[in-house]
Amino acid sequence: MSKGSSQSGFTLIELLVSLALLGLMMSLIGLALPLAMKAAGRTSMLSDEISAIETAQHLLRRQIGEMPVYIIQQGYDRRVLFTGQPDRMRFPANPVAAQGHDGPRLIDLEIAPSGQGLRLVYTAGGEARDLAVNARRIVFSYYGAPEKGKPPAWHDGWKDTAHLPLLARIQIEPSAGALPWPDLVIAIKAGPPPP
Repeated sequence: MSKGSSQSGFTLIELLVSLALLGLMMSLIGLALPLAMKAAGRTSMLSDEISAIETAQHLLRRQIGEMPVYIIQQGYDRRVLFTGQPDRMRFPANPVAAQGHDGPRLIDLEIAPSGQGLRLVYTAGGEARDLAVNARRIVFSYYGAPEKGKPPAWHDGWKDTAHLPLLARIQIEPSAGALPWPDLVIAIKAGPPPP
């Protein structure tokens, strides 16, 4: 071999340094991978919670906002088919696609206790489902003038049997750590009852 020729390849030290760096990178990736998987799982869970809140609010906005006006005649007494209490709301609504198309049905929204808080129960056609669970506080309120000549205001219960309220509000305070529910204020578009 002549003096001018050089050998190609890695020396043993270079190879050991490369393997040490590769091992360090693999251990960093190994530590970061579970964190990334946990973050992806949390993101998926948050996305599911947001979707559930949006779906529930869309359902309530549609069912309450577009309720038809039904008059119940009992002797000379006429009243609108609507019950508005602080913990319960009952009203007629057109069915959503999942409920079929057999005409309006009576909807019950109730606040019920559960093991870890309160839940908002939606019942239509005998089938009940929870729209919110484990809430710290759920409140229904109604806006309008329950007596002729009085200015409209928010009320815990709706006592005017001749008219629907102008607005209905559902406030849900979730348990600690859960996603907040924006206050749901729904304009009731049914208008005055027929004569």
